[in-house]
Amino acid sequence: MQRKTEVYVSCPACGDEESELHGRMQLLKSLCIAVLFTMPLFWSLRPEIQLVFASVVQFWPGRHFYRGAVNGIKQKILGMDFLVALSTSLIYLYSAYVTFTVHTEIKVYFMSGCVLLSLILFGKYMETISRYEASAAIRKLIRLQPETALVLRGGDELELPLESIGPEDRLIIRSGSRIPLDGRLISGAAAVDESMLTGESELINKLPGDRLYCGTLCREGEALLSCEEIGKTGMLQQIIDIVSRAQDEKAPIARLADKIASVFVPVVMLLSVGVFCLWYCVLDAGNMGQAVYCVCSVLVIACPCALGLATPTAIMTGSGRAAELGILFRGGEQLETAYKTDTVVFDKTGTLTLSPDEGEERLRPGAEACVAALKAQGIEVWMLSGDRREKAEHIAKLLGIEHIAAELKPADKAETVKKLRAEGHFVAMVGDGINDSPALVCADIGIALGSGTDIAINSADVMLAGGKLSSLPQVFSLSRAVMKNIRQNLLWAVFYNLVCIPLAASGYINPSMAAAAMSLSSNGVLLNSLRIKKFEK
Repeated sequence: MQRKTEVYVSCPACGDEESELHGRMQLLKSLCIAVLFTMPLFWSLRPEIQLVFASVVQFWPGRHFYRGAVNGIKQKILGMDFLVALSTSLIYLYSAYVTFTVHTEIKVYFMSGCVLLSLILFGKYMETISRYEASAAIRKLIRLQPETALVLRGGDELELPLESIGPEDRLIIRSGSRIPLDGRLISGAAAVDESMLTGESELINKLPGDRLYCGTLCREGEALLSCEEIGKTGMLQQIIDIVSRAQDEKAPIARLADKIASVFVPVVMLLSVGVFCLWYCVLDAGNMGQAVYCVCSVLVIACPCALGLATPTAIMTGSGRAAELGILFRGGEQLETAYKTDTVVFDKTGTLTLSPDEGEERLRPGAEACVAALKAQGIEVWMLSGDRREKAEHIAKLLGIEHIAAELKPADKAETVKKLRAEGHFVAMVGDGINDSPALVCADIGIALGSGTDIAINSADVMLAGGKLSSLPQVFSLSRAVMKNIRQNLLWAVFYNLVCIPLAASGYINPSMAAAAMSLSSNGVLLNSLRIKKFEK
C-alpha cells in the first residue's frame, strides 16, 4: 500500500487552496471592518469620537501593514507595507495630537487615513483574486487526478482511494474516465485525449505496451492498466513541478525591478522629507497639517506596487498558459529570453524524424509545418545528424532546411552549437533529450521533446510535452508576448510615478486620491498580465 503523499499530485508553490481561500476571506473581513468604521467619519463627529473609530481602523485592519512592514525590515526590505504603515501612522498621530492639544478651529485627518487604509486593502484584495487567476493553470492540472480508481482484485471490481492502491494492482480504464495513475496498458485498447500534456485535443490510440498518463481522458474503449510504477514521480507531477518552479523563479528582468524598488523606496523617503520641509518652512510656513498631508500623499502614491507586480504576474500567467499549450519552461529566465532566438538547431533522428521502421525513415508529424512556421518568424533553421550525409540531405530537402551538418558525434553537435553562438547567433537546440544532452546544455535555450517519463529535464530549458513539434513555434511567440506585456507593465509603472509623485508633492492629490490612484495602477498591471491567458496558437 502506498502513502497518500506518494500518489497524489501536489503543488508546493501555489500552496493549499483551502488555506489561500481562508487568507483571502481574512483580508475581505479586514476590508469590511475598515469600511464599516470609516463610514461614520464622513459625518461631523467630535474629534474624540473620530479618534475612537480611527483607532479601530488603524490598529485592527491596519495591523496587516504593520506586520508586513516589520517582516520587510527584518529582511532589510522597505516596500509598500512600510510606506503605507508610515503614512497612515503620521496621519493618525498628527490628528490625535491635534485632538488633545488644539481647542479651537480643530482640523483633523482621521477620515483621510481611514479611507486610505480601506482603499489599499481593497486593492490588495483585488490583487489576491488576480494572483489566484494567474495560477489557475496549475490548479487545473492538480484537479485532473481522480481521487479514486476502479481496481481489479481477485476478479472483483472495487472503487478504492488512490492511497490504497499498490504495485500489484491492476486498474480498469473505461470510456469517459480519467487515468488515475501513470502506467502501461496491459490489455485492451483505448483512444485517449492527452491535451493536458500536448495542448492538442486529437485522440491517440493506445495498445498493449503503450504508456498512459495520469490526468489524461479515455474517450473510447476499455483497458487494463499496470500499477508497477506507482510511487514514482508521474508526468502530471513533473509538469506541475516545472511550472511551479518557472512561476517562483525570478527572471533577470524581475531581479532588475527588485533592485530598482530597493533604491526607489529610500529615495521616496528622502523626497518626502524634502516635501515636508518645503511646505512647512516655505510654501505654507508653520502649517503642520498641510505639510503632513502632502508627505503622506507622496508616500502612498509612490508605493512601488505596480513596479513589483509588473514582472512576476506576467511570468506566472505566461508559464501557466504555456503549460496549457504543452510547453514547459524550466524557469522564468527561459521564458524571458526565448524570444531572442534567431537560430534553431534540430537533431534529426528522434526529433525531426521518427525512429527508422524496417530501414523508410519517416518524418515526425508536424515537422514540415514546424520548420515553415519558424522560417516565417525569421528564424534560421539548422539540422544536425550523426547519420550519413546522403540520408541527412534527403530529410533536409523534404523539410526545406538549407543548413545541415551530418556524420556528427554528440560532441561534434555541441561544438557546432558553440560555433553558431560564437558567430553572434542566439541558438535554441531541439533534441530528444538523451544523446543530444551536450548540445542542449551548450545552447542558449535547450528544448527537449517530452516522450514518457524519461525526459531530459536536467539538460533542457524547455520541454515540449508529448513530443509535439507543432508547439515549438509557440515557445518563441509566447516568450515574445510575455516580454511585450512586461515592458508595457514597467512603462506604465514608471509613467505613473513620474506623473503622480510631482502632483502629490504639489498638494494637488490628497492621501485618499493617492490610495485610489495606487490601487488602480496596481490592478491595471495585474489585468494587463492576465491578458496573456488569451494567447492562442
